[in-house]
Amino acid sequence: MTSLEDSATGEFQSIPYSGQIVITPSTVSVQAMNPDTAASDGPYTINGYEAFYGPATIDDDEDTFSVDVESAAVRDLIGQTLTRSFEVTDDTLVLTPTDPAETWRVSYERVTD
Repeated sequence: MTSLEDSATGEFQSIPYSGQIVITPSTVSVQAMNPDTAASDGPYTINGYEAFYGPATIDDDEDTFSVDVESAAVRDLIGQTLTRSFEVTDDTLVLTPTDPAETWRVSYERVTD
């Protein structure tokens, strides 16, 4: 993860998260952590930690992918389908929510062995 930002106040503000996303042809796995132990949890986090995994489908026409959550740190996410918009430029992946009520965006840089 190279950045996590939120625009709940109208302008994007950086949030000091670290994490990774692993994408295979059929699955997505996400792990992220807020180093601020006093930070409030959100719908995807527990104790500042976000993790979920599941089979994924990509809609190239809409530039979205959906993950059917099979396991998650926040148990209420299990069984839900999380859909994200994506944009890829060179080795950078930017994810944004498809739900307009959510105001975050996250960027990742591709790492290869």
